[in-house]
Amino acid sequence: MRRAAHSALSLIAPGAGARWATDAFSDTRRLGRKPDNVLPLGARRFAVHGSPDISGGYLWGDPADGAPIALLVHGWATDSSSMHSFVEPMRRLGFTVAAFDAPAHGVWDGSQATMTQYTQAVAAVLDSLEGRVRVIVTHSLGTIASLSGLALRGADLDAMVLLAPACTLGGVLDRWDGAGMRVPERTVRRVYDELHRRNGVPVSHWDAVRRGAGLSWPVLSLHDPADDWVPYADSETIARELPGVRLVPAPGVGHIGILSSREVSATVTAFVSAHTSRHAPAIP
Repeated sequence: MRRAAHSALSLIAPGAGARWATDAFSDTRRLGRKPDNVLPLGARRFAVHGSPDISGGYLWGDPADGAPIALLVHGWATDSSSMHSFVEPMRRLGFTVAAFDAPAHGVWDGSQATMTQYTQAVAAVLDSLEGRVRVIVTHSLGTIASLSGLALRGADLDAMVLLAPACTLGGVLDRWDGAGMRVPERTVRRVYDELHRRNGVPVSHWDAVRRGAGLSWPVLSLHDPADDWVPYADSETIARELPGVRLVPAPGVGHIGILSSREVSATVTAFVSAHTSRHAPAIP
């Protein structure tokens, strides 16, 4: 019935149909409801300044000890809790660990956000952590937001890990099934226009290769070759087009399972340790 209603609306009022489809594409709650605002185990809150959409995040470790920070950046329609499996491994390497919920994700109000908002939130978190972020571990569309935020601030890292990264927002949109609505091609073209209007930049702007063009630190990309959410080819493109990117296949873990795989965690830990040991004294 929803599909039929959308098809009718797209014919009668194509602009409204495109806005409806864009809302569905931009939905930040499609994988779950807004969680309770409960402090994660072992974390403390930190304030985020400069973002109209988020006001804080979570920190594991003593902010006064001056330790370098590993920042965890989640994918679309999930929240910071999806990245918690990397907290303890990064702490064992001597890092303070930070994470936050993206705009309209996790504990924040709303169910709609844009990549522009996510990028600005990443930039605000980098600013609020005062240049101490030396490592970023990011998942899926969080890759584009992270690279865009880093570019916006001209920030530098020691190492970065991409987990099942999406290379372009356009690719995600082209693969999208319309939330089961089978959106016709003419409506998808209007969704491109509507996303341009909402973001202030065209969909083509959101490209990991373009946004990471100034990348000068080592990068590890891990991806399941059979990932049916974001194709392995996205990681292949990133590894081919950006300098210093090492691509390692992670067969059998899936797009979400990559976040809880012990083998993936061990590979991430070894990579980060190899490239940051001069900064972070390991915690026994």
